[in-house]
Amino acid sequence: MTLMLVVSLFAKAQNCAILTSPNPLPVENQLTWTDEGVAGGYILTITDSGGITSTIQRTPSQTFYRPVMGWPENETFTIVIALREDPADPDPTTICNAQTFSTANITTLPGCNTVTSPMNGAIDVSLTPLITWNYAPRATEYLLDLGTTLGANDVIANQLIPNGGLSFQITTPLAEGTTYYVRIRPRNAVGEAVNCANDSSFTTLTISTEVPDCTILNSPSDGEENVAITPLLTWLPVPNADGYRLTIGSSPTSSDVVDNIDFGNVTSTFVVDFDEGVKYYVTITPYNSAGDAIDCAQTCFTTTLGCGPYEDAITGEIIDLNPQITLEDSYSFCANDGPLQFNFTGIGEDFSWIQFVNDTELEISSSRDITITESGTYRLDVISEVPIEEGIITCDSSHIFTVTISEAPVIEDLNLSIQGLNVSINVEVSGIGDYEYAIGSVEGPYQDSPVFNNLGISDIEVFVRDRNGCGIDSARLNADIDLGFPKYFTPNGDGINDYWQVRGRVVDGETITHIEVYDRYGKRITSFSPRGIGWDGTFNGRRLLDAGFWYKAYTLTNRVFVGHFALRR
Repeated sequence: MTLMLVVSLFAKAQNCAILTSPNPLPVENQLTWTDEGVAGGYILTITDSGGITSTIQRTPSQTFYRPVMGWPENETFTIVIALREDPADPDPTTICNAQTFSTANITTLPGCNTVTSPMNGAIDVSLTPLITWNYAPRATEYLLDLGTTLGANDVIANQLIPNGGLSFQITTPLAEGTTYYVRIRPRNAVGEAVNCANDSSFTTLTISTEVPDCTILNSPSDGEENVAITPLLTWLPVPNADGYRLTIGSSPTSSDVVDNIDFGNVTSTFVVDFDEGVKYYVTITPYNSAGDAIDCAQTCFTTTLGCGPYEDAITGEIIDLNPQITLEDSYSFCANDGPLQFNFTGIGEDFSWIQFVNDTELEISSSRDITITESGTYRLDVISEVPIEEGIITCDSSHIFTVTISEAPVIEDLNLSIQGLNVSINVEVSGIGDYEYAIGSVEGPYQDSPVFNNLGISDIEVFVRDRNGCGIDSARLNADIDLGFPKYFTPNGDGINDYWQVRGRVVDGETITHIEVYDRYGKRITSFSPRGIGWDGTFNGRRLLDAGFWYKAYTLTNRVFVGHFALRR
């Protein structure tokens, strides 16, 4: 018979997503929940019994989740599902009450899987490749074999990949130009997967044995005159070259400008501060593992008066005709103060404001003005036409800067861990900003970490502020509030005081939303709504003996009550 997850009455409120997976959940299964039709999707906060928390984003169509390496067996999790109505708003619209689920024991062999990298049949693979594979159902570890023939393991035999890992880095270089066969064998406590045909092959690259051919300077062209004093040099690529060495001199036999510098496997470079009116001689030498190209031809070009900066030969003055951009390297502002606005007031005719989006440069304005509304990296390009004796030259300048947008922090939760009489708090915060944390006083001292340890059982107030001055938030953890929380209960079946529950839903003027119970070692025992009958003194259907327990009660205003009570049979 399939058991469905039991959730509190609070989690069944309108618009809350309810878990629909079987409980216990098979480790290879996806965790599923009801589709609430939200446009922005779901935010999952999953915490295991050890207090380790993961946050997962799901799209509106994804009402399921399974970790990449599968679920661990025989584990209990707490999950909070938040709903996002607005796709453009990163903050959730509704945060539902915590639900719990457990994973089942593994009782059967794991399934099969396949190698994902290098791809089967790949060629020119690195001599030290990273081998990756996908998750095999119910696997808790893997064995890796690598050989030079199908089914062999003469290179690597029975390499153990523990804890369900899905990759292995080869550190000892493989032979070049060789085909290898890799096999991944999923395994768990029951045994090793059977009837898996997951051998995958790849061939390593072949290192060159012949020196490369020569190349030629493509720009400026050989013999070109009136070349800018800050030109971009480009040359034609050579197919079997691993890199290029560049020599530039002011005479055919000198290297007084650039002396055989290795530029790697690129085919262009800017050269800054050439002298004006000088003929320069360029030699480019391709190379690979077999050696350098032989007897490569030399080309030349002559510079003209450029934009600079350069030293005037008569006055000694430094001349710079390029547009002067006075932007800072970085800016920060608060989101609630409005967007960041720039106006370039310097000399220039053409303007281009560029935003770097992943690997793409996106022009967002071609005027002097720009309004920036999001964090990121930006560049301003300015072009001006400058009259000189010889006519008009075009000069340009660029400046890259970063923008950081901050906002006031919002404390979402004080995640509590109790060990004996010591309390640890992990402050969970939402918002975009550079935040720091303090406890006890708004004046600090502040720290980078949101975790505070060894606090003792007392009233605790936590402060979080944005380093850019965009705001501050605080939350109080109230300990040992007598009013409303019984000091003991007696679940002996006599009908008197058989359940532990808060007396009323309002404590110290605060409305309780849900309550969690921990044992003296900090292990979470149960959670329940203040609307129900409370806790009956059992764990996983087993009656617990006389002992002390801790409670953690959440409120609508982000206060948390914590205290101690006793179970007496």
